[in-house]
Amino acid sequence: MASDYEIGRVVAVDTAQVTVELNRDLKALTRSTYEGTLEVGRINSYVIIPVGARRIVAMVTRVLLTEESELKADKTMVTLPSSRRLMKATMIGTIDEGRFRQGINLFPVLDSPVLITTKKDLDAIFGKSSEQDGASSDEPGFCIPIGRSAVFQDYDIKIDPDAFFGKHAAIIGSTGSGKSCTIATIIQSIIHQASVKQTRFIILDTNGEYRSAFQKQNAEGAWADADVAFKALYIPTDPAEKEKLAIPYWFMDSEDFVRLFRASPGVQRPVLLNALSSARDSEEGAENWLHVRENIIKECNRILGLCSGTETKDAKSIRQLCDGFLDYIAEQAIDQQLSLLSGHYPIITATGIKTTLEGIRDVAREGIRNEGQQYEAYTAIDVNKRRRIEESIKPLLGALSRLPENSTALSTASADCPRFFSKSEFRYRYLEHAMTRDEASSSRARDNCSTMLMRIYRLLEDSRFEFMFGPTCSEWPSVTHSLATFMRDILGAGYLSEAGLTGTDACSEGQLPFYDRQRGGSTRSNVVIIDLSLLASEVLENVTALIGRLIHEFLQRLSDPVSGVGRGEYPVVLILEEAQNYIREGRRTEEDSISKLVFERIAREGRKYGLGLVVASQRPSELSKTVLSQCNSFIVHRLQNPEDLRYFREIVPGIYGQLLDQLPALAPRSALVLGECVQAPALVDIREASPVPKSKNPKFYRSWTQEEKQPDFEAVCERWEGRQPVCPVPASQPPITPENDGGAE
Repeated sequence: MASDYEIGRVVAVDTAQVTVELNRDLKALTRSTYEGTLEVGRINSYVIIPVGARRIVAMVTRVLLTEESELKADKTMVTLPSSRRLMKATMIGTIDEGRFRQGINLFPVLDSPVLITTKKDLDAIFGKSSEQDGASSDEPGFCIPIGRSAVFQDYDIKIDPDAFFGKHAAIIGSTGSGKSCTIATIIQSIIHQASVKQTRFIILDTNGEYRSAFQKQNAEGAWADADVAFKALYIPTDPAEKEKLAIPYWFMDSEDFVRLFRASPGVQRPVLLNALSSARDSEEGAENWLHVRENIIKECNRILGLCSGTETKDAKSIRQLCDGFLDYIAEQAIDQQLSLLSGHYPIITATGIKTTLEGIRDVAREGIRNEGQQYEAYTAIDVNKRRRIEESIKPLLGALSRLPENSTALSTASADCPRFFSKSEFRYRYLEHAMTRDEASSSRARDNCSTMLMRIYRLLEDSRFEFMFGPTCSEWPSVTHSLATFMRDILGAGYLSEAGLTGTDACSEGQLPFYDRQRGGSTRSNVVIIDLSLLASEVLENVTALIGRLIHEFLQRLSDPVSGVGRGEYPVVLILEEAQNYIREGRRTEEDSISKLVFERIAREGRKYGLGLVVASQRPSELSKTVLSQCNSFIVHRLQNPEDLRYFREIVPGIYGQLLDQLPALAPRSALVLGECVQAPALVDIREASPVPKSKNPKFYRSWTQEEKQPDFEAVCERWEGRQPVCPVPASQPPITPENDGGAE
């Protein structure tokens, strides 16, 4: 039987490829066997090289004709040239005991026979033999069909969902090559599996094209699931939409605020973090007593540091510190907190703090000349003054440095805690306090913070950012379980009746759409589509980073026993459409964007907590190297840009180098599938999505040959300007279908 299937012999071997000389009696590139006539040497087909009891599988990448005389070193004879037919193939795996496994741990020797694949071999390569064993939910294997083999049309190409999503995947291809349809096909195929009861796919849709892949529009303009199993939730960024995206600002951590407000590291960042910490500690507008305690300790230490100086300006600085802090504790809003502080530290009273600061100020003023005039002259802090200041301040500092009797009270919020705070209090009070304290030490904080303040005021007053900061002229309410409700909504978890959400009297409908959905009894969703197409470009990185970080940190906290689940037992798939727009590999002189840092962390750590990434991009050369290098599976459509091709070759394992030569010539919806997600590397005809994303190519010529259709310029522009309410689609407008949407990319 071996002679029936033998097509040549190995004439060269390296670490990844073999060179095969085809048999001279093989007159045509076919071989007749009892299974029928089989093709020989077709690009992307497979050949078998027996090595003992195992069979090496190699993928054909090149077939060439050369002249034998060119290969001879004997120059003493004159011979007529004769042709040799050579074939190059990349070794991709081994069949052992009827099972195919990727990877090579043994190599053929020269003159090993090379066989064409039998049906039994193909069944092992494409996983049909493993189907007979039966897969479990713990070990699903290669069970999700995504298309058919372009070479062996009788075989479906299936992926392992645990390998594909658990170890991250990248879907790469030029515009119009079929990326969106591939993503939609994979999700639809998974949801349609009989054993699948629930999924958690979150799509960051920067082009607004995935809604039509999971929902359909009726004649009245209302949207509903295209298939009862999809259970899709669509969240738009259009401010005119009732279900619009809202991400409250208090969910951001300190780094989010620093990046959004572009706070420089010198003075602006400390001021901003100080104000954030104070705002998050606030209770009904009054500053928390723990923060007052921290401020007193900090000011005492600064005074001690200055009294060790030998210059006259140190005495002036001490006096200014005392004056500034006396003004601070004189505020009415601090009285309650000072009383609470005295309850935990009985020896500390507002009067005692005031007397101490006044005494230190008087010591610093001793010997001053021309007091109150333009040119005041202070005397330096000598040993006697230093001793008196230390004797006054150390009892106060020592008392506050000890834990109070109720040490559990020391639970002050950090600048990263996602706790509600008033944006107006933050803007007009806590920022002012933070800058005032720095001004007392002559840091000219207000001048240094002027550019940051301008950005803060602009963002808070810009209607484009109401989805994050709420209405420009009012505040968002402080509601019960705001963070938990948002996480339920964004993860498609559905409503929990026992949550005890705030009623409409305190949080009216329309203020927080995600809260309305949960309060209205929303059902669980398999797919959540966040349409970011109308989001202001300057905050795209901040918003995508915030969504990614919240999901990642939530899944990290499932390790806590109170979660009732467990680490990695609540898997989520995050799909990053057009990822190069917000996880771009920056230049050396540029600071990394906040979204790049967040998704690089997810790429490194997300697998441990059950967060999988699917990165879709038409410009892989612009993507973060860290994110792309962490992907273990690739679906590669047509790539034509030389820079993208070169970059992608550097990312994937070198054994695939020859396979990538065909990428510029791939047809739409055809793709190379590589990596751990698939049994063997294969060229695949991706299945048609049903329904398809809204990613059609424009029909220019059809438009030119039909009667002209004029858009309603006034209606479009009025809504653009935010002056037109949402209106239903006219009944005469047909619903969107695959036929009138144009199909795949």
